[in-house]
Amino acid sequence: MNALARAREELATNERQWQAFTAEGHCVVLAPPGSGKTKLLTTRLANDLVTRIPRPHGAACITLTNAAADELERRLDVLGIDRRSTLFVGTVHGFALSRIVLPFAAVGGIPELSDPRIASDRQVKAALNQAVSEFYPEGERRYVDSTVTRLRKMMDADQYALAGGHIAEVSDRFEQILHDQGLIDFDDIVIRAVGLVEGHAFIRRALAARYPNLYIDEYQDLAPGLDRLVRALCFDSTANAELFAVGDPFQSIYGWTGSRPELLDELSKRPGVAVVELDVNYRSGNEIIRISSRALGEDRQIRGLREGGTVTAHHVPEGFDHQLLAAAELIELCAAEGTSYDEIAVLCHSNAECLETADALRAAGLPVFVRDNDEYRLTAATLMIEGLAAWAILPRGQSGHRLGQLLRRWRGFVRDSDVALVRLLVDAPGNGEQSAAAFLDSLDELGLKRALATPSRADDAIETAKMRRSLTTGKLATLTLEGLAERARALGRVYVTTMTASKGLEFDVIIMLGVEHGKIPFFSSTGAELAEDRRKFYVSLTRARHAVHIFYSGWFRWKAGGRVNNDGPSQFLRELGLA
Repeated sequence: MNALARAREELATNERQWQAFTAEGHCVVLAPPGSGKTKLLTTRLANDLVTRIPRPHGAACITLTNAAADELERRLDVLGIDRRSTLFVGTVHGFALSRIVLPFAAVGGIPELSDPRIASDRQVKAALNQAVSEFYPEGERRYVDSTVTRLRKMMDADQYALAGGHIAEVSDRFEQILHDQGLIDFDDIVIRAVGLVEGHAFIRRALAARYPNLYIDEYQDLAPGLDRLVRALCFDSTANAELFAVGDPFQSIYGWTGSRPELLDELSKRPGVAVVELDVNYRSGNEIIRISSRALGEDRQIRGLREGGTVTAHHVPEGFDHQLLAAAELIELCAAEGTSYDEIAVLCHSNAECLETADALRAAGLPVFVRDNDEYRLTAATLMIEGLAAWAILPRGQSGHRLGQLLRRWRGFVRDSDVALVRLLVDAPGNGEQSAAAFLDSLDELGLKRALATPSRADDAIETAKMRRSLTTGKLATLTLEGLAERARALGRVYVTTMTASKGLEFDVIIMLGVEHGKIPFFSSTGAELAEDRRKFYVSLTRARHAVHIFYSGWFRWKAGGRVNNDGPSQFLRELGLA
């Protein structure tokens, strides 16, 4: 029995998963934490490609992040799916650029975008600062840039009107400044893609013919531009693409990106859309499910398959520094009782706290994995570069990467033979002390730099350029090839990340630090923001299989300004009777 057949049989043991897997027409799957939605999505996509979607037709599978897309690609490989040019797996920005803007800009009336230059982060920041300064005096500019950024993602004219002031004018001026330089940013790519699809029936028909099936992961977290693309391609009389979407409004935690959980609710209520609600949590112990549901304030009918589970709050009145010491002791205790380090995650409020926590745990002699995303973001290219370094340098079985999958990714970038790449990787173990920059130079010489020069790889090109700068003249200039490999290794290390970035991950033990009122929920949160903070707390709790440990002091010190906040522990802990 092959992998796909086994996956189908496993889905058949869960009535609602099987109902979603066999659903005909448009289907929305409401999937609570730990319900196996990624397995369902990839198995459904793989099965459709084998049984329902004949070549040359294909499918588009769109998800939130490059890391999530990388995981979907890995699972499709395991299921034995052959690649075809009409199969897209990636982010909404990647789909909008490579499958809509580039092929259809000229015929859609915007020929200047047939070969666009994507603005770097620095160029975007400079243009936005200039636009803001033209409409607001220096003392009145606070939050203007973040408001413009959020509203551009929302793509809703009414929201600009509600914002008032000169927000709409700043947004228009910002785009004009970029366009005058022949540049476009990633938000504008989605805006232009939506305009092309909504404005031209022949583009809708062409896309629906090439991608007759759309699969959307984490629908509740994707910005409204994707929702408009879905409606145009799936619910317009001129196009008939079939939709399979999975998501959970109760896990929507990216409101700052313009996402609206209501869009998933609206989608599930459309005529002709089958809705399947998954109700089994395969991950968490029953007590964790019970307490997390109480924290959410919703009566979710979710069945757990694991007995037990604990949620424990620890009061450390001396402050955050002492929470770090207590957390280190707890990690050592968990390890002594048989929990591997890589099955323990420490969740913090901010990236700065993550770095502080990582330093403290290392000082206590603990192995730590933490990402500092200030240097470069994870894209398909930067993930591959780190993965290649890890496979080449780390002992077999410890890198978390397989050579076959890495070579497939490489061939997705560089169409030439991968023999030279294999030779480079095989020779690398004796060169672990060479600079990481030299390793990247070698990959460039093998064709990576040439591949990244194509417009469809703009996001990869920008982040790889940032990686190159950091490795040559920036913060990572002294990093060796072995050090680059270690950046990609999470096995055998305690995982430190933010509460927000923990979404999609799972561990035996979750440790939450600094759960103080004023941080979670944030001191100014009301209405929709407070509801999102509550969902963030819920998501954090549900990452755990066996145990959640929550540390609080009842006070904390703001890093900027040094003011002490004495508002006590998080209201969410008080509501649960844990503090």
